[in-house]
Amino acid sequence: MGRFRRATLRDILVGLRLYSSVSIDLAMYTLAFGDKQAALEVLRIEEDIDELYKEVIAKLILAFRDRSREPEAIGLVDLASALDTISDAAGDLATVALRGYQPHPYVTAALCHGESVGLIRSRRESRGVSARVDVLLLRKGEGYEIAPSSVIISPGDILVVRGPLEEVAELSRALGEESYVGERCAMEARVQAAAGDQLAATLLSLKALSRSMLDLALYSLLNNDASIAETVGEMKEYANKAFFELLELTLNSSYPGRAQEMVSLVAFAKSMEEISDAAVRMANVVRNKHHSPVLSQIVREGEEAYVRVKLVRPFSSPREMGLEERGFIPIAIRRAGDWTAPVPDAPLEEGDELILKYYRAGGEAEELKGLGLVVG
Repeated sequence: MGRFRRATLRDILVGLRLYSSVSIDLAMYTLAFGDKQAALEVLRIEEDIDELYKEVIAKLILAFRDRSREPEAIGLVDLASALDTISDAAGDLATVALRGYQPHPYVTAALCHGESVGLIRSRRESRGVSARVDVLLLRKGEGYEIAPSSVIISPGDILVVRGPLEEVAELSRALGEESYVGERCAMEARVQAAAGDQLAATLLSLKALSRSMLDLALYSLLNNDASIAETVGEMKEYANKAFFELLELTLNSSYPGRAQEMVSLVAFAKSMEEISDAAVRMANVVRNKHHSPVLSQIVREGEEAYVRVKLVRPFSSPREMGLEERGFIPIAIRRAGDWTAPVPDAPLEEGDELILKYYRAGGEAEELKGLGLVVG
């Protein structure tokens, strides 16, 4: 956390956003694959976030003595509080992994559905990563580097990365680990959901909803977009419904000898529900007119970027568009005035709008113009 000490309020909030984003995805990885070393790193990040949060509050007390700036101060406090909540959810997942609870196969598979988080043990040297992924953590021997600004990879290094599944798999193959998709990222939850397993389907739905809500909340802060902020609030009802359905299904399920795995499934569901709560808190900054230009700047300086596009022709599904191969992740679709979380295999119509996420080191919005899309 040293680079954020004695920094400006804006710099500290940028750091808080970066660390919270890394912590939740890294924690999901630790739970899905039982990596206790990475879990310890999550808890260290959580401690740093707690310190950053205290610094934010202290600086706000000094900087906002003028009551005319009260709405701006409230917005900044709400953002910091929401990011701290995400960190707490990450810490809870890491604690479950540290206690040795075995990952439920649906949790492992859900992590690989849509935007994936995965571990790669490099067998080759590389300067940088060619695939459109975001490096969360680089481990060299016993040392960790969180969200490295530059990546020099040697044989034996371990990377934890996030991005579209195919892009993560491409990077894995480039670094000589051919078994990534087959052995570490089985799609059991997707297969079971397609076969009618309600538990698998509900888990995937909760994950998709909570992550879409978080991205949409950030998009609303970036653009001070009240309609998107309202959508986040509306989606919360569906996330709550999925969470309670998942609890009922879990309690009614009979998995002899797999009680430990069920603990990881419930913990995962709880963290997704807490992320959806944090997303609503962020969106409420816009809904309650507590937005300020500095909030847009904080979101803009994150590693994630967002772009809004409109379709000028139909597609059989988002996959047909080849978005993920180019590093773009659909997070919401608008049709007939309503925004919803996207369904990977659902057809798209002319006039539909999509909000896409990409990582700055990978995709570029200009690439989308050649796909039959209007950007902006």
